[in-house]
Amino acid sequence: MKTSLSADDRLRQLASKPFVARREYFGCLVYDRQNSDYIPFDEEATGIFAKSQTYSLDEVYRDLSETVTRQSFDTFTQLCSSIGLIKDGTFQGIFLDNEMVEGSQYLSAPTTVYLQLTRYCNLACKHCWADAGAARPRELTILDIRKVIDDMALMGCFKLRLGGGEPLGRGDVFDVIQHANSRGMKVSIATNATMATRAVASKLGELDIDEIKVSMDAGSEKSYDYLRGDRAYRKAMRGIKNLQELSKAPIYFHAVLQRDNLTEIPALVKQAERFEIPRIVFDIVAPVGRAKENPKMMLTIEEANNALDLARRIGETSRCKVEIVSKVPPPFQRKRVFEGFGSECGQLHCHINSEGVVGGSGFLGTVLPAGNVRERPLRELWHQGHGLKVLRNNPGNNTCKKCDYFKSCRGGDRSRAYVTSGTLTDPDPLCLIASKSGAH
Repeated sequence: MKTSLSADDRLRQLASKPFVARREYFGCLVYDRQNSDYIPFDEEATGIFAKSQTYSLDEVYRDLSETVTRQSFDTFTQLCSSIGLIKDGTFQGIFLDNEMVEGSQYLSAPTTVYLQLTRYCNLACKHCWADAGAARPRELTILDIRKVIDDMALMGCFKLRLGGGEPLGRGDVFDVIQHANSRGMKVSIATNATMATRAVASKLGELDIDEIKVSMDAGSEKSYDYLRGDRAYRKAMRGIKNLQELSKAPIYFHAVLQRDNLTEIPALVKQAERFEIPRIVFDIVAPVGRAKENPKMMLTIEEANNALDLARRIGETSRCKVEIVSKVPPPFQRKRVFEGFGSECGQLHCHINSEGVVGGSGFLGTVLPAGNVRERPLRELWHQGHGLKVLRNNPGNNTCKKCDYFKSCRGGDRSRAYVTSGTLTDPDPLCLIASKSGAH
């Protein structure tokens, strides 16, 4: 008689497999653990993977012979064999016991969860979206967080992004990462690096960390300390060196552009080169948190796009790769595994704040909450949470729907649209195409 596995045994089983498949409305999404990537497959491919675990490939082909040629079947299985998905005729992964709601056109689970470990921060950045400073009274306990991580794994979500506040300011951050590692998670951290002492960096080096994002909004000490606080620059420089020497994880810089640091763009790229940082990501400040209280730091559409274009041009001759995440429409076409209008918020990603509130993003959690992980499992909130349903059912606008970039852009960032204009349906406020058409 076959006995069912306990939740803990099931979690260990999932963490040990090189591939984890979860059924989706279009077929399945397979998590490739080695490459930390999700690969989408249609219903036909999903059937091949599932049946190969019971039948030979010849038997599987016979079931498909009326709709698939032998040549295309063999080509597909050979390609899968070349990346290890199929070995000796058998799918090498494990299927989750998940079922999608009939007629749904969104993913069965997020691909990434952003977890705000704490609102505590040792700095007081003028543009902080989280208004970080003191820790909140009822922040998630380590037991709460372990439960969230276990829920994620059982849903087939294996990417965890830790942020804050300052996550290194939370004493049990290493326990959080260790538990996530035991569940097969790829963990990334967003930090200001000022608390990355040699002891902290050494402890991080003992764990499996995918990458470390270091906030870097100025390349000069004077500008950095103006934005983040006295003596912060020197602490950050020491912390970056410690992380590079001892943490083993790849590091990249993340810069939020605003009126006070537009002249710092060349210095920021040079700073990355000096530290031999492989890439720097440029973003644009949004009117949320403390930035909302300082409207003078906001940029016009033209200023924002000019700044991003400058960063891109500088990157063309730099040893450091320059990435522009706020450009609308995007500079390259992107395929999406979700339908309709809207960005990744609530479609591919969700955010959990330090007190357990789930939202499509950190900007939207308090205004469009899906619920709290202390009260309902993450799986239920993902499928039934009101705030996420609102994002997925967004009707959009005709300007975006008729645009040549729509299939790739989908209207741009919904979070930025909401905090800027107070509506989810407007085009992204950084979109030059929409601004020229008078849609803003």
